[in-house]
Amino acid sequence: MSRIKAQFCLKCGSAMVEAYDTGRPRQTCVACGFVMFVNPVGASAALVLRGDEVLLIKRGIEPFKGHWAVPAGYQEEDESPAATAERETLEETGVRVEAELLLDILFVPDDPRKAANVALFACRAISGEALGADDAAEAAWFALDALPDEIAFDNRELIFDRLAPGGELRKRLDLLSGNGGLGVVD
Repeated sequence: MSRIKAQFCLKCGSAMVEAYDTGRPRQTCVACGFVMFVNPVGASAALVLRGDEVLLIKRGIEPFKGHWAVPAGYQEEDESPAATAERETLEETGVRVEAELLLDILFVPDDPRKAANVALFACRAISGEALGADDAAEAAWFALDALPDEIAFDNRELIFDRLAPGGELRKRLDLLSGNGGLGVVD
């Protein structure tokens, strides 16, 4: 059951109760029958590589305040997932990027704010210096083999472990860059 509970109907203002709809408990209006579906939100993340380095932000807000992560954020209703990755990277790091390749869709069910489907894009840095801004306390480039210990969310398992030589994400990037699976990221 969702962590989000509505006391009053969004359509008619009457009381909401928990009722079963299609075999699941959902908030349902006692007067008009409106059912509140709580769905994951759309978000995007940017995997920005420069040789054997990756651009990370140090989170300035909860959850995971003080931990490092790839630049990411929620999608606005008027932007594409790729545009979200580009905007969030610029806002959080000062680095302008271009989203080159959708690498994966990551389901993040345990974020305390809300569940999210995160589009992970391989991005190319175009300009700018890495400086923390917006909700990022810092931004910095890290060698892939010397990442900080405090990695936020499941970035280590969902991204960096899969980016290691022979990993699934590394193979996708190698194919894109024409390295033919040599384990080299441009």
